[in-house]
Amino acid sequence: MPRIRKEQLSRNHHRADFDCGVEELTTFIQKTARRQDERHLVRTTVLVDADKPERILAYYSTAPCEITPPPGVRAWKSYPHAIPFLRMARLASDLSVQGQGFGELAMLSAIEDAATISRQFTAIGGLVVDAKNQRGAAFYEKYGFVRIEEAGLQLFLPIQDCVSLMDEPDEP
Repeated sequence: MPRIRKEQLSRNHHRADFDCGVEELTTFIQKTARRQDERHLVRTTVLVDADKPERILAYYSTAPCEITPPPGVRAWKSYPHAIPFLRMARLASDLSVQGQGFGELAMLSAIEDAATISRQFTAIGGLVVDAKNQRGAAFYEKYGFVRIEEAGLQLFLPIQDCVSLMDEPDEP
């Protein structure tokens, strides 16, 4: 496995070479991501091979959002306002590396971003994602994400879980 580095998307990355097999996600990174990043609408982070940093192996995009307190979360049960979260709007890995854990690495990086925001900048409720389908929702559930509605595709990971995941020591 190559040495992976996390970077903010820039002109140096070869976006035209990226293909994840999903037209919407491929088109976003190729044509839209940098412009939205420059306008401060989303932040796109790429995972690259440290030896070939221009090649995008995977990416994810995040943006701030607010959601109504999810049902069943006692800590927010009577909170009268929407709760700020970090939304992972997109996540994709290049076809050439799919099945090698790069989607998981990108997701963990987004969790790390949420933990960092909570520790250093402002309080947030956690990381929220909109899964594309039930298979995607099941992927997130394996990592502790909770569905906001029973069969819905919007899930969240509470901030205390984001922080705990980042505080766990690496396994030997």
